[in-house]
Amino acid sequence: MASEEEVIKPLTLLKEKDFARLLTGQFLSALGDKLHYVALGVLIYRLTGSALEVGKMTLATFLPYLLFGLIAGAYVDRWNKKRTMITADLLRAVFVGLIPILIGYSINLVYLLTFLSTTANLFFSPAKMAVIPAIFTKERILTATSLSETVENITEIMGYALAGVLIMFIPIQKIFYFDSLTFLLSAALIFSMKFSFEYQDQAKLNLEMEAKSHIFKDILEGLDYIRKTKILAHTLVTYCLALLVFSGVNPLIFVYALDTLKTSSVGLGILEASSAVGITVGCIAISVWGNYINKQKLILWGYFISGLTIAILGMFPTYIFALIGFFIAGVSNAMFLIPIQSIFQEETAAPMRGRVFSARFASTRIAFMGSVALLSYGATQIGVEKVYLLSGSTLLLGTLLLFGLVAADAKTASKSSETI
Repeated sequence: MASEEEVIKPLTLLKEKDFARLLTGQFLSALGDKLHYVALGVLIYRLTGSALEVGKMTLATFLPYLLFGLIAGAYVDRWNKKRTMITADLLRAVFVGLIPILIGYSINLVYLLTFLSTTANLFFSPAKMAVIPAIFTKERILTATSLSETVENITEIMGYALAGVLIMFIPIQKIFYFDSLTFLLSAALIFSMKFSFEYQDQAKLNLEMEAKSHIFKDILEGLDYIRKTKILAHTLVTYCLALLVFSGVNPLIFVYALDTLKTSSVGLGILEASSAVGITVGCIAISVWGNYINKQKLILWGYFISGLTIAILGMFPTYIFALIGFFIAGVSNAMFLIPIQSIFQEETAAPMRGRVFSARFASTRIAFMGSVALLSYGATQIGVEKVYLLSGSTLLLGTLLLFGLVAADAKTASKSSETI
């Protein structure tokens, strides 16, 4: 008998008006963010000519996850999620809009504004993630998550390619003003949401939260929930280790494209768009066929292909190889990102979602920051090509080890069942 997920088409989920509004707001703000990201990276590299400064920009983006990530999730569980998302969008509109005004005074002020914008996003992201499992049944979560990621990655295709062209013809400052406007539009759309799927016993939950002696008790409960839920703990640990090994290559794309490949800002935008096309293709494929594939195996294959692709890009630094390689890397990223997010949404109880999602965000960002610091420094010492090669090779070998452990566990389980 066919399951519900087999007969429901992904686009039919858009009949849920709140979900459709959320995706529309996500599309607008994400499009502006991609333009902003490329413009800021190119601007900083032009001003400083340093891979280390590009790394600092990325660290400023992710440092809030280290400082406030766990705290944000605890408060998201206490607060009204609709108001939380609207407030976060309005704050980000202000911070991003100030970048072109203050960048002439000091590049450190830009890092500060980036830090503040990311801090606001810390409250937005877990609230947004709580929407999907609150609207849809467990069987629809992976499809809805894939659709959400597809929308965001369509903006990457458009945003990165468009950014490369716009930088050549208009002042970079206007790109930041556009991004600020998209946050205002996103806030307006979220304001129009009915949000009938809010936690039904919110008043009781608020009283329970207020009765607790300290916010850190909430944080510890979230971490303990992950520790006791085996699939969440295993998924998070392996994901953080993988990120530590290879995620730092992402901000190095500015150096890889502009310095190693000797391409222009247009060429950089096309490379970013190629990766986004790959992620979009991967997300669409997973939304259609993902429920037929074991999520853990899909994650490992995503790691394996990512490692292989990154290593090849380090060995053969040519533009045509990079164009193909970034597309394949995009597909492989979707192969592990979507299942990981779905596992957390499926296995987390509603009252714990803010804390658990923020714990995941904080843990992965810490791993990312470590990778950025390590690989950015490595790029200044041995060159970005060798960093790509070493990073990809390490991820490849680590994934082969994980495959071996999974096979060993399956063999042990098979013997145990035979004995029984």
